[in-house]
Amino acid sequence: MPGNVIVLGSLMTDLVGYATRLPTPGESLPGNDFQTFQGGKGCNQAVAAARCGAHVALIGRVGADSFGESFFPTLASEHIDATHITRDQQTGTGVALILIGADSGQNMILALPRANLTITPDETTRALDALAATHAPTESTPTIFLAQLETNVAAVEAALRHAHSLGMTTILNTAPIPNRPLAPDMFPLLDLLIANEVEATALTDAAIDDPASAQAACQQLLTQGVSAAIVTLGAQGAVWAAQRGPLAASGEQQWGMLTPFPVRAIDATAAGDAFCGALAAGLANGLPADEALRRANAAGALATTRKGALPSLPTAEEIDALLAHS
Repeated sequence: MPGNVIVLGSLMTDLVGYATRLPTPGESLPGNDFQTFQGGKGCNQAVAAARCGAHVALIGRVGADSFGESFFPTLASEHIDATHITRDQQTGTGVALILIGADSGQNMILALPRANLTITPDETTRALDALAATHAPTESTPTIFLAQLETNVAAVEAALRHAHSLGMTTILNTAPIPNRPLAPDMFPLLDLLIANEVEATALTDAAIDDPASAQAACQQLLTQGVSAAIVTLGAQGAVWAAQRGPLAASGEQQWGMLTPFPVRAIDATAAGDAFCGALAAGLANGLPADEALRRANAAGALATTRKGALPSLPTAEEIDALLAHS
């Protein structure tokens, strides 16, 4: 039976421009393609988890516009419960302006969350209460609560507190870094914190550019109270450390490194979201920690091989195929 994943997060329409390389500051650079995709970290991670076999519900907000309306048939086709996605009558659906450089596959993103920022703490806790009736965690089937920071941060903090009180396994992807520090009581409530090197640098005030510095950042995050931390390093893989929770299977502090998969990267958009969603699904479905981590790492690699956000998110079968050939 599929495990349960509840995602609180953003829904964004991605407006994507492609060029031979990324422009430098102040430069006007001719591009060579333009496409529109549905995305947003919350939507991406929910779809990634659903494609990896979890039963997924998404909490969020869109505008009362064509961008917002277009998400509902998409989520229905992915078998995601969209009951708790509301419409804002005054503020438009979030958009992201994305530039992709063909030479590296790397991206630059300007995110405009708009309606995502209007969801309130009360709305998120009420949604969690309603979902808990059908997604209640048990010892054998945990419910994973997954959030990012592309929505109202106060609502995310309230939801994490409430999900923790309901016995859910809490995962926070600290992307993007908010304009204000997270509340001090957040870290002990987190079963897992996932950050890339830029976000981990902001959280720890230490430069992170290789596995050794990422491991030191993970250890610092553990001292701040999180049960486990992962720092992703793009083409260098990822590093994790755990002192309790789902990644510390033995009950003792553990750490490890995820080596990168050799793929041809053309667009890094949503690679981190694929990692987060696949990991949440793996843990919800009861996979051992090492297997869930390896599948998440494969999902993130596969997401770089296709353009766009939702189109790049791999299925469980595609992950199986990459693992079989690696």
